[in-house]
Order: sequence, then structure tokens, then C-alpha cells
Amino acid sequence: MKLKNVLLGLALLVSTVALAQEKGDFNGFAGLTYPLESGADLGITAGVEYVFAEDFSIAPSYTYYFSDPGSNSQFDIDLRYYLGDDSFNWFLTGGVSFLRSEFMGISANTTGFAGGAGALFSLGDSFDLMAVVKYNSEMFGGSIVPTLGLSFGL
Repeated sequence: MKLKNVLLGLALLVSTVALAQEKGDFNGFAGLTYPLESGADLGITAGVEYVFAEDFSIAPSYTYYFSDPGSNSQFDIDLRYYLGDDSFNWFLTGGVSFLRSEFMGISANTTGFAGGAGALFSLGDSFDLMAVVKYNSEMFGGSIVPTLGLSFGL
């Protein structure tokens, strides 16, 4: 089951197309996620982003947490509102999160909301450092969840 979740996350990552902030464009991103909660597990996040209007995008992502024993995974659908410029493009984000936990054959699903902010620091034409901090209502009864990663074009 863990391998299947990791492969799904990698498939999301590989399916990215180009990096830009113009209407109709797609972006891809991947990074490490670590909920700031005692006993939390490191996760790997991959997602795509579609810019549907000037300064607005939708960014679904999948996170797999390296839990032992058991497994945790999360699917987010976020709306982003961009501010700033090409060299330092920051955004506000909010959306819905779906968390799935499994332990000894028993699984549980929860749904919650997330909100926060992030920034893209330009490292080149189609390569950015991405930092996001969100509050997720369903993670451990509510948790601040930072993500650090890369946004890039293929």
C-alpha cells in the first residue's frame, strides 16, 4: 500500500508540464512536508497547478507521510491568489484537505480545511524554490504544516 501511494505521488510529479504564472498555464511542484506536532511524520508532497485567471490558480496535491506502523496520506485541493512579482512571487492559499489513515487493517478518513501563505523564489527561468505554511484543521486536531520544495517546468 505504501509503494502504491508513493507511485501515485510520483505520477503527479512527472505529469507536470511548464512553469509560468499566466492564464492557462500549468506548473508542477514537489517538496518535503513536516507537521509541527509532536509525533508527526515527515511527508513528501507532489502536485500540479493550473492558472485559470490572472493571479488565481487551483493546486491539487498529494502528500504521503512516512508513518511506522500504519500509513497516512493526504489529498489537498487549494485555491491560490498570487501577489508580488517574478523574482519574489508570494501567494495566499486556502482549500479542502482529505486525510486517510490506516493502522492494522483499520482505516479512517477525515476532511478539513486548510489556509495559509507561500512564496516562490526565482532560481532561474523555470525553476523556483517554494515555501508554504498552512494550517490544516484535520491534522492531529489542527496543525501548522510547512512545506519546502521546488516548483519547475519540464
